[in-house]
Amino acid sequence: MTNRAHMNLQRVFIAGTIQGSNADLRTDDQGYREQIATAVRSRFPEAECFDPSADVTRRLADPATLSVISTLIGSAPRILHLASLPAELAALRDTFNEMTQEAAKCDLCVAFLPDRTLSMGTAMEMQAAHAAGVPIVTVTSLVDNLAVMSVSSWVVRDLDALAELLDDLR
Repeated sequence: MTNRAHMNLQRVFIAGTIQGSNADLRTDDQGYREQIATAVRSRFPEAECFDPSADVTRRLADPATLSVISTLIGSAPRILHLASLPAELAALRDTFNEMTQEAAKCDLCVAFLPDRTLSMGTAMEMQAAHAAGVPIVTVTSLVDNLAVMSVSSWVVRDLDALAELLDDLR
């Protein structure tokens, strides 16, 4: 690659699937988050890598929250009034929204959507970053996805290509 842009990255948002399209509360492997953080820090040692998954997965793992979600999954009403959610779910919802808004406060958003993985949460994080003018690198093969192509600044196929791009941005 040829150098096209140099960035001074102070804060990088790491977006990617947590639950994805799983039918239950299973979460996807989160190992990619540390791989991305390592790639960023090795090229931009001063950069903070903001990982929203820690707070969200902590809330998802809370026994009281799990109990309420399990009950809801087992007997969801035909109409669910979200203004009257149990406290545990309201807190989880607030955490999700707070973490999503952090994408707008970063210098770069790296969104991890491997293969053809779709993630509504990642899409929301990408949109928050895009609306704030934050450049987005999306790690994916979803080059035919209108949402991905509409908000991404760069699309790279894998983490090795991300490392090349980060070298280019240094």
